[in-house]
Amino acid sequence: MYKVSILIPVYNVEKYISKCLESILLQTYKNIEIIIINDGTTDSSLEIANLYASKYDFIHVYSYENAGISTTRNRALEKATGDYYLFVDSDDYLDPKMIEKMVDRAIQTNSDIVTCGYCIEYKGLSIPVSPMRKQTMDSLSALRALSQNKGINNYPWGKLYAASCFKNVLFPDEKKGFEDTYTVFKAIYNANRISIMPNCYYHYVKRPGSLTDHMDIVQAYEMRAAYEYQELCLHQWFPEENFYYDINFYNSDMVILYTLIFFYSRKDQPVYVPAVIDWSKINIFYKIGYRVWRFIACIKFGWSLKWQEN
Repeated sequence: MYKVSILIPVYNVEKYISKCLESILLQTYKNIEIIIINDGTTDSSLEIANLYASKYDFIHVYSYENAGISTTRNRALEKATGDYYLFVDSDDYLDPKMIEKMVDRAIQTNSDIVTCGYCIEYKGLSIPVSPMRKQTMDSLSALRALSQNKGINNYPWGKLYAASCFKNVLFPDEKKGFEDTYTVFKAIYNANRISIMPNCYYHYVKRPGSLTDHMDIVQAYEMRAAYEYQELCLHQWFPEENFYYDINFYNSDMVILYTLIFFYSRKDQPVYVPAVIDWSKINIFYKIGYRVWRFIACIKFGWSLKWQEN
């Protein structure tokens, strides 16, 4: 039976960590180890984690001074000894059969990565986000799908990785946001086959204080920069292939406009530099949404109402 390393970064999640760990203890797949990296937490999260570790010999807790999510995930990778890795954020939780079903799928399809759907848990609502259908593809096809935001995303969680996928792959310590967009595609590149499951096995808990709740304009532009880096790498690896990042650049520009509209005023004199987007590849309803948001931003900041979509 293959061993699965569950990698959990912990920072001030005392209200959530017990539910997270209980959902892992309830897994029907039992050959697991839980690697908890305490990133200098200042609440009772560490005490809770140590309590669980004292009861279960497959739970290991390591404590460091606060260094950020990238360094914390890298430290978890260093400690992992499993055949497969599963990243779990400490405020999220899993369906009891998640690991069993994903390992089975990996074996059945000879896949190095298995990704599943997830549910956004927010204020009592559970909103499913599913890739809709099962499929298995090679690495290049998966990277094409990632570039078009079709069925595969940049989140490290919700995916079962063969350990080999993270050979020479680390999260960038110098990045303060969107570090996953700089990293997960490299693991996909290292995989031979990737399998998609529509089942929503992962539960993503959206809570106050998330990045999008208090993003500044520098972080918003970092989102686009991450996609630009990803696109550059793919063109270098596959110079004969076409990768279409228009929908991802559209999404990043919508985040930039959202950040400007809701977190900045005219006295801040913010600057908006639109991405180069092939609008023929963007759904008409998305295009209308962009025009509305850009119109609002023009009115709010006194920008010219005349612009040309490139």
